[in-house]
Amino acid sequence: MAITETVTRKKLTLAEFLALPEDDTSPVKYELEFGELVEMTRPAWEHNELLIALAARIQQYVVTNRLGRISSDILVILDEERDLSYAPDIVFVAAEHLDRIREGRVYGPPDLVVEILSPTTAHRDVGKKKRIYHAYGVQWYWVVDMERKTVEEYRWTEEGYLLTQVVLPNEVFQPKIFPGLTIDLQSLFGVEEREVKPTEKKSKRRR
Repeated sequence: MAITETVTRKKLTLAEFLALPEDDTSPVKYELEFGELVEMTRPAWEHNELLIALAARIQQYVVTNRLGRISSDILVILDEERDLSYAPDIVFVAAEHLDRIREGRVYGPPDLVVEILSPTTAHRDVGKKKRIYHAYGVQWYWVVDMERKTVEEYRWTEEGYLLTQVVLPNEVFQPKIFPGLTIDLQSLFGVEEREVKPTEKKSKRRR
């Protein structure tokens, strides 16, 4: 159930891309990268489960502190003239930039983009898309690795993204963009230690 993607060669304008019919039952969804359609298989249950859990933690903090708005799987129009539109897993737009949210989309860079990796899209999320997010001024970029159960946090600098922290599975993530927010990765990824061994369970049933 890994996410897969292919790039079709037919060029589309942004207007043509936005006019494509939406079909939530389709097994694929699309992004537009400089006029080329990027076709991606819709994510599996585990991917969306993690996305919802992480978004809920951020949402609660953002709403409580009136910092802005967050959304998931929403179109981000990074460049109207060059036909560039992505749909990140999670985006945050700060209160001072809410004018970038129009027509149910984001026009311009979000303040934070979060991408949850899959084996077949990881190279693009940490490669080309990461470079493009930087080029268009996305200030914070998180890479969430489901397999390694880690989070990498990047901050925009003129020279490129600066890796500010790598959070391991048994650690607590304290995002620099959200002072005071703590995200326990063990809880987030649903990692639970099993204290009772199978042999111990059997012995209890005999009593």
